[in-house]
Order: sequence, then structure tokens, then C-alpha cells
Amino acid sequence: MMKEVSVGIIGAANERHCVYLSRELERQGARPVILDNSPNLPFPLSQHADESYYGGMPLSDTAIYYLRALFLPTPAIDTEPISGQIREEGYVAYAAERERYAAWLSWLKTAPLHNRHIVNPVDTLLLHFAKPYQLECLRKRHIPVPDTLVTGDANLLQRFSRNRQVVYKPVAGGALCRLLTEEDKGEERLEALATAPVLFQEYVAGSDLRVFVLDGRVVASFLVEGEGIDYRAGKTKLEPYELQPEIADLCVQACETLGLIFSGVDLKLRVDGSVVLIECNPSPMFEGFDRVSPVPIVEQLAAYLIDSAIQVRKTEFRS
Repeated sequence: MMKEVSVGIIGAANERHCVYLSRELERQGARPVILDNSPNLPFPLSQHADESYYGGMPLSDTAIYYLRALFLPTPAIDTEPISGQIREEGYVAYAAERERYAAWLSWLKTAPLHNRHIVNPVDTLLLHFAKPYQLECLRKRHIPVPDTLVTGDANLLQRFSRNRQVVYKPVAGGALCRLLTEEDKGEERLEALATAPVLFQEYVAGSDLRVFVLDGRVVASFLVEGEGIDYRAGKTKLEPYELQPEIADLCVQACETLGLIFSGVDLKLRVDGSVVLIECNPSPMFEGFDRVSPVPIVEQLAAYLIDSAIQVRKTEFRS
């Protein structure tokens, strides 16, 4: 008799998508196991050869994990109130966070060696923090992406932005996409550019589409109406969108190129019906989209994780 199906969720126990997916897994009869890698907790993970433990609990019964977040060893808060402590203890604190990150990363990398599946594979997290790499992978596969320049060189930026509109965003994400203005190209701003590179792209006019891909097929697609260049900056209106087959195929091809099992694909839909792919998100937010989705994304994701866990268990049982 097969044991109760358990599905791991790697992230933070109080993060809304972890909670949302956990509840759906329970509703579908599985046992969710949240592996919290928040940096403010005692380190919970242990690994010894084939055996892994979380907070002393064996993980041998959990064959599949949804990777929601792996926290990087960088400050994610306003550090001004503790600047003195950072100066005194900064390296020690950073080194501790680096060790925690290295242990989590190593465990996630070795999981497939023990027939444990990660959705998405941990290497795909790089796609979010190294956006130019993602864009170049897609461009080389002839998938339409915006013309992109990553630079700290003011002269290159001046040439790139001549006679066209340009937007910019951080290379590693974490801030909104903004329209490049003449003020941005002032002397003081351009001097600051030399200290850290920025990702610049041609501005693509059109409507925003968000397409969710799971296991090689589109499971939901939406038209997103927002305010300004980046729809995340203000109020948004979401409505289900019937995707043309060729656009669906493009999204699936993009995810296959990048090794993504589950992704939220952002595109610009031009007036002529053509699309430009902006980004494939390796850990997309989906709770808000589910409020208008005909079939909840979380329901389909949970079902996929449960089915995958069952298939792994069947393989182990036969062997």
C-alpha cells in the first residue's frame, strides 16, 4: 500500500503563495511540507549521504518539491538603523548567510541524484538574477525579445538610445521598469551609471500578456491592463485571454529552452498581433491571477505536483 503523498514547498512558511499552495495540496489530499529557508530562523536543514532532515524530521517520504524562493545572502531590509552593527559584525553576518545559502543550494543540487524532483530546477533561479543570460538564450533560439544593452558605459547608452524610446531596469531585478528620460541622461546620472551596470531595452509598445506554462502546456493566459510602463506600479485589471496557438507554442518553446517546468511568461502584444517576449519568471506569482482564472492555476499546479510524487513513488516501489 502506497504511503500518504507528501509535497515539499521551499520558501517561507508565512509567504502567501506558500500558504496558498499548501492549502490546495491539503484540499487535494496531499500532505504539504514547507521547508522554510528564511535567514532569521535557526538553520533547519541537515544532509548526510542519502539522508536529508528538516528540523530533525526525515525527508525520505517527500519526493517532489516546489521551489518558491531561495533567499540570497544580501540585506533585504533598510539597514540604516543597524548600520553600526553592520560595520562591526557585517562580515561575520554575511559569512553566516553565505554558508546557509551554500547548504541550501547544495541540497537542492543533489536532490535529483536521489530521485527527488525540484519544480523548478534550482539552476533556473539564475534566470531571474541574470536577466541578460535569459534573454540571450531566447534570442539565440530566434524567440523575439527586446533589443537589449547591459552597460555602465554612458557613450554606449547614448548611441543605443538615439532616436528611439528606451526603458531600463536592474540587471538582477527587484525594481520597476522605467522609461529613460532626458533627465536620466544628464551628466550626474551618467556618472553614477559607471558604478553599476543597468539593463536597457528598446521600448515595445503594446498590451501586456501574462501566460502560465506548466509541464509543456499553457494552463492560463491573461490580458493585463495597468498604469504606466510597468503594470506592477499601480492598479491592474486582469481578464482571461484566449491565446492564439502560435503564441502558446512560443511560450512553451521559451520554457523548454530555459528548462522551466512552471513559469509565468510576460509578453507584449503589438497592434499587428505579433508578440515580443519580455521575461520567463521561474517563480511566478499567481494568487492574484487565480481570482479571475476559469480554472485556478494553484489547482493545476498542486495536481501536477501530487501526480509527479505518485509517479516517483511507483518507480521506487517497482525497484
